[in-house]
Amino acid sequence: MPVAAVLLPLQCTYTNTAHQYHLIAVYKNYTNFSALKLKKFSVIINYIMLCTNVSVPATKWIKSCRQTPWIHLEDQFIADDQVKAAYQNTFLEHNVHLDINSSPKLARLTEIMVTLGKKNSHPDAIVDMMMAGANIVRLNMSHETEKWHAITVRSIREAGNRMYEFTSEVYPLGIAMDLRGPEIRTGGFYGDRLCSGYAKLETGKLVRLVTNDIAKRGGCARCFWISYSELPRICRPGDRILIDRGTVLLQVTCIREKSLVCKVIKGGTLRDNTLVQLLDSIISLPQISEKDTEHIKLACALECDFIVVNHVRSKEMIYSVKSRLKEMGYTEICVAAKISTQQGLDNFDEILDVADGIVIDRRSIEIDVGTEKLFLVEKILIAKCIKLGKPVALGFQVRSNGKSNIDMNLIASAVLNGVDAIFLKTGTLDMKETTKLLKNIDMICREAESARWQKAIFDELSYKVPIPLDPTRAIIVGAVETSLKSNAAAIIVTTTSGRSAILLSMYRPRCPILAITRYGVVARLLQFYYGVHPFHYITKPLCDWTQDMEIRIQTGINSLRRKKYVNVGDPIVIVSGSRQGAGFTNCIRIIYVSPGQMENQMSDVEPCC
Repeated sequence: MPVAAVLLPLQCTYTNTAHQYHLIAVYKNYTNFSALKLKKFSVIINYIMLCTNVSVPATKWIKSCRQTPWIHLEDQFIADDQVKAAYQNTFLEHNVHLDINSSPKLARLTEIMVTLGKKNSHPDAIVDMMMAGANIVRLNMSHETEKWHAITVRSIREAGNRMYEFTSEVYPLGIAMDLRGPEIRTGGFYGDRLCSGYAKLETGKLVRLVTNDIAKRGGCARCFWISYSELPRICRPGDRILIDRGTVLLQVTCIREKSLVCKVIKGGTLRDNTLVQLLDSIISLPQISEKDTEHIKLACALECDFIVVNHVRSKEMIYSVKSRLKEMGYTEICVAAKISTQQGLDNFDEILDVADGIVIDRRSIEIDVGTEKLFLVEKILIAKCIKLGKPVALGFQVRSNGKSNIDMNLIASAVLNGVDAIFLKTGTLDMKETTKLLKNIDMICREAESARWQKAIFDELSYKVPIPLDPTRAIIVGAVETSLKSNAAAIIVTTTSGRSAILLSMYRPRCPILAITRYGVVARLLQFYYGVHPFHYITKPLCDWTQDMEIRIQTGINSLRRKKYVNVGDPIVIVSGSRQGAGFTNCIRIIYVSPGQMENQMSDVEPCC
């Protein structure tokens, strides 16, 4: 049988003084030499020599390329995570090429924020949530005491220590404190002995709302206290008042000096200190309440990473929070604005300019704009956030009246719209329910991420960038495009301030961004950004910065390999700097994943020509 196939994977050439032979990759039933073990190489040589009747006393092997046998550049393996559909030229062709049998990648790109309550705030529950994929935990200051929140933060730290014992890696779980904000609430319902702590309002009945503090705890089904003293001044007959996010609906019929008489349009049961919303009146509340100032101090003392400002109506509210943080000497805390009212929607552009991130409260906005307009609000707000590069989280009410009512199709729609994080109000769930929910959302997020039209996303985001670019942004755009062209399994970036990782997230790559940093506060901050998997590298730096950089990158690759986010032969894009310090990100290279760190085996290597 004649020898005809040239050995391509290693590109080796056999030479002597008189002849030059190209080795072939035909041995018994093997047709691809890259599938063979290297230890069989000598057997192939002997077989070739026997078939060709060649006898050469002296040999010399010249390796013309560092390319290793597990890299298949000539026949690149294409993953099945909807990659064929992602790069179609039209939206219609993209949808046509979607495959329902395609498997998504293991690495989820959309972040998840969960709320802690009494049933899911102990260390074991938090560990389970981290294992299930939680990125940020939220403390709702509208409920529970300050002491309870301080104990919960201690439980979060304990859970982090346990995760380090299990995985030998620091899990940078972010902590968000959700301020109560300037809001209107009811008082306590202890005026009726038969209904202590609650009141049942019947449809068609009349109820009186009073602002006198004497009635603060003496509420009943006929009369209860409202915390807003200016309520009689701003309301008009016919105005609607919503209580407990739609549980009870009232309509003003009569206005007095310090009270209102309302007709119950929709009856229901009210508990103590429930939220009150005025649907037809424009309210004027203080930017930040005294209680919020105390909670900001508590957030600084507990070293929280995010502060969510509730019921944001204007940019002045964000300025007020940031000025208080600056006075306290804490400028690294991310201040996010929660949009939940019509006033917030009207002033959204100015709020977005000054806020570090946006949280959209779907349930509260639905009350103001209606169910038929809610999807339109989501699309508009998410698109504006993506355009400016600000992270955005979309909130979902998980439980209502003791029943889980979250729709997974809404989660998928949010991911397709480009949301950075899914915000879950899970304060009433226990450990098992929370963990199960996280796993279900992780699965639907990965499926939706694979189904996004990647070509249009990157083209639109890179098209709007002004020319010329600053060096760092130019490198970032090139790195994302390189990852798309090479179908990279991951992007690894070394970062000091987190800016490089944030810029990578802005261009929405299809693969995870492993951000390696030595600073825990930076790692936790990056948990809010799409696609970023922060890696807190805590080993002391070496004297040789170049060697230290290579060790950090190799440690990151080993972490990806342990999590099975990358496979042997997968390309990885490396983004790093040419010198130490922030602001020097200017290098891009591609490396390929080896079978692992074993004796006498090459580590992850770069291809060369």
